Amino acid sequence: MTEELVTLETAKLLKEKGFQQRKYLINVSTLHHCYKYLSVPPQSVVQRWLRETKDLHIGICYSHKLFWYYEIMSVSNHVLVGLANRPSIHYNTYEEALEAGIQEALKLI
Repeated sequence: MTEELVTLETAKLLKEKGFQQRKYLINVSTLHHCYKYLSVPPQSVVQRWLRETKDLHIGICYSHKLFWYYEIMSVSNHVLVGLANRPSIHYNTYEEALEAGIQEALKLI
């Protein structure tokens, strides 16, 4: 079993929000955007970074109706954040829900 890396779209958001860990750098200079290198870490590393540095916990839940969804909570306040105007979206896998939750959390900071 291998850890799921964030998508390049998420990696771009991470760079904009200040995430930079050299051990996850990959050369993306052949791709069509302005970055030469991007930090493309595993989802679990980003989930921890958001929790420890941005006070945002992404929780993944499973419904008895066979789908996954995410919730974003303030670690210090224990309240849900940023989901009031978001439609309820269901995901087929844990990893899809976590990726969407990471992107939503990055938009909040």
